[in-house]
Amino acid sequence: MGVKFQITITIDAPIEKVWRKIVDWESQGQWMAMTRVHASHRGADDSAVGTTIDAFTGIAKIGILDRMQVTEWNPPELCVVEHYGRVIKGVGIFRLRSMSDEVAGRTEFFWFEEINGFRPLLLLLKPGIMVAVYFSLRKFARTFARKER
Repeated sequence: MGVKFQITITIDAPIEKVWRKIVDWESQGQWMAMTRVHASHRGADDSAVGTTIDAFTGIAKIGILDRMQVTEWNPPELCVVEHYGRVIKGVGIFRLRSMSDEVAGRTEFFWFEEINGFRPLLLLLKPGIMVAVYFSLRKFARTFARKER
């Protein structure tokens, strides 16, 4: 049994815009804390099942490489990845849901990870990981902030 992490946030943007930005893999480094991302495909227009993603989280050369492959792809609602690296193994999910809103489109963004192995260490680090991911996802949501209301 792996250690589970999940966060749900609301983003003030239509689902299509959120989808295109969240699967622009290499831009994730602009909002995900201390992370650089490289992918075999660029994003929404050419990614699909089989796309590979390498995300290095750390400072300089000290950190951890998270290798992933897309296993489910259902735009603009669902992307599932398998973590298959040496250290990080498990599953990750991005699920988007369009919300009703009279003024403009809003999207619920559900982020989930289940990481296998290193259970005692992950449980110890989980509060810090959750804070870092929460602030990263809030930073992502702010990329959609409107200049005028």
